[in-house]
Amino acid sequence: MADSVTLFVKPGDATCEAAQRYLDEKKVAYTTRDITKDPSASAVLFGKLGKIVVPTFLIGDRMIVGFDPMQLLRYLPKDESQEEHVTFGAAVRTLTSEVATTSGLTAAFGVEVGEVKEDSPAGHAGIRKGDIITAIGAYTLTGGAQQFRTAIDAKRPGDTMSLTVWREGDEITMDVTFAVPAQA
Repeated sequence: MADSVTLFVKPGDATCEAAQRYLDEKKVAYTTRDITKDPSASAVLFGKLGKIVVPTFLIGDRMIVGFDPMQLLRYLPKDESQEEHVTFGAAVRTLTSEVATTSGLTAAFGVEVGEVKEDSPAGHAGIRKGDIITAIGAYTLTGGAQQFRTAIDAKRPGDTMSLTVWREGDEITMDVTFAVPAQA
């Protein structure tokens, strides 16, 4: 059985509203608890955290404070039976400090791209072997290959993902679109 999701919110808070939109877009079933109208909601947060912070997600027994989509992807329940999966179409590995230095980066964060399949989302976007992907959207890729794979796993056919790529000393923004499969 999938973990239940509860979202603690305060009406009118822009981050809480963004968190609700995110859960709705991901089609995640959740319960909302308004800390301004439900004293027990505030008590739960204060009892577990020692303070009241919104938005806070309770996923099963795990609490996640704040709205961080990359973190949420790891813990939100998934209905694997109904999901269509996508592939990036290129091998990636966590960037080493040696490769970062050789490439002119001041720190080792991101993933190094290996072989790229020509007829793949990565290939169509112009990703090349040797590129270093340093960010996904506004999020710096500090979690290496695992963080990158988690982000890909969250994508569905038709989604687009903005990447920041370091290539030959230049920072380039590229959009990768995950194609919708052709209907037979």
